[in-house]
Amino acid sequence: MPIKNFDALNAFFLSSTLLSQSFNIVANADSDIKTQENVRVYSGSMRQQAPYGVEKCQYGGVMAQYARDWEETQKSTGDILLPEPDKPVGYALIFTKEKCPGKEERPIFSTSSKLFYPFFGSDYVIREGHRMDEVDYASQSERLRPKLMPQVLKTIEADTTKNIVAQNLLAEMKARSDAAPAR
Repeated sequence: MPIKNFDALNAFFLSSTLLSQSFNIVANADSDIKTQENVRVYSGSMRQQAPYGVEKCQYGGVMAQYARDWEETQKSTGDILLPEPDKPVGYALIFTKEKCPGKEERPIFSTSSKLFYPFFGSDYVIREGHRMDEVDYASQSERLRPKLMPQVLKTIEADTTKNIVAQNLLAEMKARSDAAPAR
């Protein structure tokens, strides 16, 4: 009898894992991205984290600098951190494309489920192999969406006059919007 329960639990775990993967992405950076003076939006490429020998999906998107423009309570101490909108603290990752082996590239819009702070000093936006977790933005409830997204989108829009990565992302989003059926 215990074996059957174990098999049922395994089946439940595997099906839950497969279902969650349609909304969640765990990926590793393909290469180092060095910071550049006066650049806030960078192109990024990541490969799905999966067991050895499994063909992995490739993801493309952008990383955009952000500052904490919201009040935040530290869980460990209860201290309240006031907004510091002029002090950049990290980068948000947005995946816009997914290319899996044997499938056509598809448009996605997945965002970091947690904030990315560069642990390697200010010389790098991200280092090769660094892991990031992404969640399909549309599948998240409003309260779970990253608080930084409105600011990040404004940063991308503001940088379109001087940054080709920001220009390309905005053009891609506009093309998707134009192609979407009217509601």
